[in-house]
Amino acid sequence: MSEPELHYFCKPTGERPVARVVEFLTMPEFIADEPACKTLWELVSTQFRTRGKFLAVWAGVRFVAVHRDIDGTADGFLLVNAPINWQIDYVVVAASARGQGVASALVTETLNQAYLRGVPYVMLTSKESLRPLYEGCGFVAVEEEPTPNPLPAGRGLSASPVRAR
Repeated sequence: MSEPELHYFCKPTGERPVARVVEFLTMPEFIADEPACKTLWELVSTQFRTRGKFLAVWAGVRFVAVHRDIDGTADGFLLVNAPINWQIDYVVVAASARGQGVASALVTETLNQAYLRGVPYVMLTSKESLRPLYEGCGFVAVEEEPTPNPLPAGRGLSASPVRAR
């Protein structure tokens, strides 16, 4: 059985300190860095079951947050789809950089950039096991709450309101 996914939202209300240096790049800036692009592809290929979803998301990506190790090699990435509200689609960190606050820095810098750019909300979907990371960065988990169906069985569906946990 797979781990359940949770939906999160965050309304950026100010800048927060970021523990690590993170570059926040537009797509043209990121694409110009071929070694970083290659590293992102390798990480996505090894950390996720399907590259198809990644390729479907890629077309909408507007910004990429990038962390680099002490030698300047990219080792952490966060992809942002940005029509009006921002959607964080992938957060990937190299095995050698895990447990060092890289993911938290990527998320926090993305929220700072959202605040500076006047983005109303930032959303994401992630495994429940990553809840401490996202809630620690200011996100609130949202759950669907079933409502009683006022019609007899088989006569219709009722909507499920969404509420913050």
